Amino acid sequence: MAQRHKDLLNAAVRLFQQHGFHATSIEDITRSCGISKGAFYKHFDSKEAMILELLQRYYDEIFTEADRYAEVLTHAPLLKLKKKITIELEKSMEYQSFLYALMTEFPPHEKGAIPELLNRIYHDHHKWHVNAILEAFGSDAKKYTKDLTIMMEGIIHSYMMAIIWRGADLSPEKLGAFVVDCLYVIVANREQLLPVMPVYSNSEHHQETMLADMKHELGTLRLELNNKTEKTIAETKDIQALELLIDELEQGYPREFLIDALLQQLYRRPNLKNRLRKTLTAWEMWKGD
Repeated sequence: MAQRHKDLLNAAVRLFQQHGFHATSIEDITRSCGISKGAFYKHFDSKEAMILELLQRYYDEIFTEADRYAEVLTHAPLLKLKKKITIELEKSMEYQSFLYALMTEFPPHEKGAIPELLNRIYHDHHKWHVNAILEAFGSDAKKYTKDLTIMMEGIIHSYMMAIIWRGADLSPEKLGAFVVDCLYVIVANREQLLPVMPVYSNSEHHQETMLADMKHELGTLRLELNNKTEKTIAETKDIQALELLIDELEQGYPREFLIDALLQQLYRRPNLKNRLRKTLTAWEMWKGD
């Protein structure tokens, strides 16, 4: 069953890339896999549901593979960033026709489940980029984080357009290294620059708002784990770690070493990585210099 599900997704990607989403029917997909149309509905409620799963799979592959390398390159922050960008470019090239069809057939301001998921993933992806830059450059980048993130995303997007529209044959590894080298030059010469985008606020009210948002995110995650009928030993430990985190964030001056340790402990759980990215980014911004 699992293999047939995967076969249907792979066939759909191929057909969507060749003919577009609207021109590809469910019959086309099932015929490609040698199964009946009725069998399709054992795996997906609709073609839209299949597209949503494919879209989520694309981004999950980026995050999962990049995070796997990140754990190995803990003590080489710039190399870690290069690897993350390289993986993002490799996956984007692999799915380039799929992404092109998405952009042309599902504009971002349209209503519907697919544009809404695209918008949500875009924001999650942006937060992932912010966190990647903070991990690579630390407090040196804080003042310029918004500008650096926009520049990095702009460079990646422009090169992807050159690949998709003009068929440019470019090496993801060389591109990843080039992007990080450009960012490094900017950060190294930061004293000569003024940020264009507004700097993240350090006001007391803003700091309190960030802490409140983090507590809300962690509280929601704790509630979801608590509501599970059967919990593994690991999940019970995760709930305890979340409770410690929330309690510590309640303090007027949370201990950074404790929050860092608990967040990293939870972030190592594959099922929690995506949920914790926003909190990790907010925490790095809250700590500041």
